[in-house]
Amino acid sequence: MWKRRKLEGGTDSLETGKNPPEVVESKCDGCELCVTTCPSFVLEMSNQKAKVVRGGWCIECGHCGAVCPTEAIYREEASSEKEFRLQASAAPSPEMMQRLFLERRSLRVYKKDPVAETALKRIVDAGKYAPTGSNSQSVHYILLTSPEKVTQLRDMTISFYDKIFSYLKSWFGKLILSWMAGSKTVEYLRESLPKFAYAYEKIREGGDRLFYHAPVVILTHAESWDSSSPFNCSVALYQCSLMAQSLGLGCCFNGLLVNAVNHNRRIKGWLGIPVDHACYAAMTLGYPEVQYQRPVNRKPPKATWR
Repeated sequence: MWKRRKLEGGTDSLETGKNPPEVVESKCDGCELCVTTCPSFVLEMSNQKAKVVRGGWCIECGHCGAVCPTEAIYREEASSEKEFRLQASAAPSPEMMQRLFLERRSLRVYKKDPVAETALKRIVDAGKYAPTGSNSQSVHYILLTSPEKVTQLRDMTISFYDKIFSYLKSWFGKLILSWMAGSKTVEYLRESLPKFAYAYEKIREGGDRLFYHAPVVILTHAESWDSSSPFNCSVALYQCSLMAQSLGLGCCFNGLLVNAVNHNRRIKGWLGIPVDHACYAAMTLGYPEVQYQRPVNRKPPKATWR
């Protein structure tokens, strides 16, 4: 809801419910760092002091307060920002980061051990520090931790794909799928039919070739109108996966689940995802039953230098 706020100096500004910063003039040394780092043109220099001139444009990224050397920037509900000071020397070394990337693999063999709620909270908390477009912080998480709910979601997802693959058995079904998903997707599904049939048979025998008996399934969703939502959700969940790796857990991203959620109203409704939201990332999570001895093999980056 729009409202007017009287800024320092008597200037009016329209706001959208955001929480713009305030400058403690007596502490400001005029370094201009807050003005330089602000992505939304909220601050300007006046008489060698920083001034909030467009408070309504603030996206609450916190860059101004984080970069201020004299703590002259104040924003309500941001006290936690001052409880922790960043130090360049404390950052992980490139070698440590490279090892983390090499050790993180898609895990498909999980122990039955449940994951403690404290660990899950720490994993999800890591996702909130991932970047989001315009600092929207719009990522929503769904965590399934009970075996019954994980199994129910698995069964609904398998039922969805069972129906999809049944379309491939007739020319009319292929035509419908081509119209809905495109010819390349249909070709991919057709080529995957033998693999799906084999996996389905294994599931009927008590196996789980979709969630791999993982004790936890995590999904992220956000408003579908926002073009940043796919990036926001994917980066946040990947950041969660790195925290999980550091805690001795493993995960596997699951595009099949994402696709099923977004194309099946029953699954989407069962998960409680709003109509105007879409699921953009999902992963299984648990303690690894296997220990990988060698790093993942990857092709060289497809990079173009200009």
